[in-house]
Amino acid sequence: MKKLYYLGPKGTYSELACGYANKVLFFEYEPFPVSTIAKIIEMTSKSPLSCAVVPIENSIEGIVRQSLDAIYASDVKIQAQFEVQIKHCLISKGKKDRVKNIVSHPQALAQCQKYILENFDENINLINVDSTSSALSFLKDKDETFAAIASKNSIYDSKFFILDENIGDIKDNKTRFVIVSLKDMEIAEKIRTSIAFNTKNEPAALLKILSIIAKYGLNLVYLESRPSKRVFGEYNFFADIDRGISMIEEPLELINKECNYYKFLGSYPSV
Repeated sequence: MKKLYYLGPKGTYSELACGYANKVLFFEYEPFPVSTIAKIIEMTSKSPLSCAVVPIENSIEGIVRQSLDAIYASDVKIQAQFEVQIKHCLISKGKKDRVKNIVSHPQALAQCQKYILENFDENINLINVDSTSSALSFLKDKDETFAAIASKNSIYDSKFFILDENIGDIKDNKTRFVIVSLKDMEIAEKIRTSIAFNTKNEPAALLKILSIIAKYGLNLVYLESRPSKRVFGEYNFFADIDRGISMIEEPLELINKECNYYKFLGSYPSV
């Protein structure tokens, strides 16, 4: 069966996202956990018949930079996007009043700051791990003073109990995931296009790009800058435009002419 790579281990929100992805893909793909986002994109780049699902943006913490950088540096293209509701739980082997250490991914800890402040004193020890699912693995050999912030889907052992549910500071917490692959999947009508570009080193260089977007009446829904990793002080820009590629070929061609470097990252549906 074709592989669908995701950020493991099992029980992560990325694994949950695989279920969403398989609902819109033409063929059933086998979810396959990978340890890092960079490795996911690398494996997808070498597997024309496989694809991957990666988190690209969280409604609270913003862009997932590892995903953006890895997609930019590869030959894969974005094929679709969708949102997954994030509902964090506090999970432990014992009671809440015994908890002295909380383990989770840094973003999950950041998304539950208010809950932590209101339920634990200033001596609570926060421990960062690679994913919310690995937080539970971390607890395996720990005592009842340790708890994890993770999805209830990540519970694999009857020794673990949910102490509190939906503990995120903002209840409407969502993560935008994208499906990426080497081969164009043509899943549905393309309504969004993503590009990356590096402007010329001259006054108003970015303004010229934005002026083209404004001239054609395009809705720029996202704009982010990231270090180019080539020259200190040089930046790449990432932009999402709410139009399919077939409707904006002319403005994109003009944008390309105004850039030192331009890259098409994908045109895709929102499913």
